[in-house]
Amino acid sequence: MSMQRRAAAAMAVAATMALAGAAGAQDAGRPEQRDRPPRNVPPADQPLIRRIPEPTIAVEGGFGALGYLGAAAGVGPTWNVRVTGAMTPRVAVEGNYIGSVNQRATMGRSLVMTSLDAGVRYNILRADEAIVQPFVVAGVGYTGWAGEGGDAFALTVPLTAGVERLVTRNVKLGARFSYRPAFFDDLTLRGAATQTGGDSWALLAHGGGAF
Repeated sequence: MSMQRRAAAAMAVAATMALAGAAGAQDAGRPEQRDRPPRNVPPADQPLIRRIPEPTIAVEGGFGALGYLGAAAGVGPTWNVRVTGAMTPRVAVEGNYIGSVNQRATMGRSLVMTSLDAGVRYNILRADEAIVQPFVVAGVGYTGWAGEGGDAFALTVPLTAGVERLVTRNVKLGARFSYRPAFFDDLTLRGAATQTGGDSWALLAHGGGAF
């Protein structure tokens, strides 16, 4: 190849590169190129849904033991049903039913408790911060007692501390201890010298489904 041909080929290559650069700069300046939104749909080898939302509603049942601080009755079985709705990772609201049967000092007589309350729950740690999630709950509700010396209506302010965790995506287990002071209550047996109140404590294991 002669010197003239080599020089001509080099000039052709340089001209082609210059034209390509100019065309790229022109395309970059076009409004339709600048304003085109980025692609949000991932390729087919990646999932469309990258994060499944955590459960926000839980329905649980529990069983345990309940006792009275004022010796109104002996320690007996207790059970409960609860619905919890998560508002944030830290805060939830609860609706709770709890019942119990306890033996009174009079032989063969039982004290049957029924309680309904609502409370606000605060998670001390978020669910992703530890192997179990500790929490506290404060609420207000109604409690009534049937049986000898029972009281049909009292105001209670349940205070609870507990832990729980998800076992699967939709199954959770936990335990809680509750102190339930009562107001406007009177469980005094007939003929007793001192008045007996309905302040109680309860220790329950619970499990249920989260959705």
